[in-house]
Amino acid sequence: MNRTLALLAVALLGGCGDNLEVPVGADPVPGDLLGRLRALPGVTAVETPTDTTGFQYIVLQFTQPVDHEDPDGPKFQQEVSLLHRDLGAPMIVQTSGYWDYYLDSPVELTRLLSANQISIEHRFFGSSRPEPADWSKLTIRQMADDQHAIIEALRTIYDGAFVTTGGSKGGMTAVYHRRFYPDDVDGTVPYVAPLSFGAPDLRYSAFVDTLGPAACRQAVRGVAIELLSNRRAMVESRTTDQAQTEGHDYTRIPLAPAVESSILSLEWAFWQYYGVGLCPQVPVASASDEVLWSFLDQVSPPSDNDDAQVSAFDAYYYQAYGQLGYPDSATSYLDQYLQFSDADYAGSLPTAIPPYDGGAAMRDIDQWVKAEGDRLLFVYGEWDPWTGGQFELGQATDSLRLVQAKGSHSSRIGRLAADDEAAAHAKLAAWTGVTPSVVQQQRSRSSEDDRREPRVPPAIVRAMRGR
Repeated sequence: MNRTLALLAVALLGGCGDNLEVPVGADPVPGDLLGRLRALPGVTAVETPTDTTGFQYIVLQFTQPVDHEDPDGPKFQQEVSLLHRDLGAPMIVQTSGYWDYYLDSPVELTRLLSANQISIEHRFFGSSRPEPADWSKLTIRQMADDQHAIIEALRTIYDGAFVTTGGSKGGMTAVYHRRFYPDDVDGTVPYVAPLSFGAPDLRYSAFVDTLGPAACRQAVRGVAIELLSNRRAMVESRTTDQAQTEGHDYTRIPLAPAVESSILSLEWAFWQYYGVGLCPQVPVASASDEVLWSFLDQVSPPSDNDDAQVSAFDAYYYQAYGQLGYPDSATSYLDQYLQFSDADYAGSLPTAIPPYDGGAAMRDIDQWVKAEGDRLLFVYGEWDPWTGGQFELGQATDSLRLVQAKGSHSSRIGRLAADDEAAAHAKLAAWTGVTPSVVQQQRSRSSEDDRREPRVPPAIVRAMRGR
């Protein structure tokens, strides 16, 4: 079995344009935002209540071809959430890389620039999945085509600068769009976005071995070893009780393999989602069952592998196999304790395993960034395991790569060192013509973004180990 990846996490989830809110035969009022949006070909727009102060919240559906090379072929509806502030303000184009879980929550750039925002649901995630699903059309180019069509349509309404952004897989998606449509927007800010050249990519293990204080790193590994070697039955029993109490189903991935994959992913999840701030709470390996279970259930919960979570992420699994690649496991110290094989995780995929392109798509992205990249601002966390696959700028122009000291996968501009934060603000101001707001920047230092990041099921990660 190839050793690949302790956690591939992250870095998570339109028909004919008819809209019943518009009376038949009525013309949209030119100055009315809803009317202008509904006048866009193949677009529906529904204003939705929101508690987000200062914005009008509108849920859009864009009619997209399943295959942009066959525009007259089958269509699907792609969901887009719009937070409208002002037609002349910048537009932040947020891609999650999964379903649209941002909805009416403004991201850091939106707050910094007092901007409008759209959040685009990735094709084949959430409600934006064609029926039936032609999985061969889940490619980075097809999603870039989706994003181009949405941006092109909204530019006919909004006058300000457009900036794309996203975290983890969403940041990757933003870069992919720029590779195919470099002039669509005025700048791109990918947060904690990795670039993997293999399935697996062997660069990550050595990087994970450097994360955090050595004593903390060894303590986390000690807990994982103890759970797999001596407490497996306890974890399985507690996961069973939890499933009955909370209603978790384990039919796509059986419960026992689900438990093993969560323990295998413990170290990666610790540094991705929590980091050095949780080091004082890492238990000793001799701690009680209750203490060890609570720690696992907090950091890498077995319930993340239930049917609902696996279903939400199965399109990501397909993409990782086909084009995106994924890290190696960085968990060789656990190999002797593993009991399950690739076959036990087969239920993670939504369809047959796609052929891997050998890294061609990602190397093309890498070459474009280094040779032709422009107006790119990458933000990384020093102790985020995904930083082991960070982008290299090469000869990219008007671009920066900034690293938050000791940062995790929730690294942000507002948490950078003062000089780096100022450099990022200068780029944003130059690209958009808007000076980032100091007041809004202070708000961006909160934990508001942290709790929005989806957690890729460890079972999906484990399923890729034997690729």
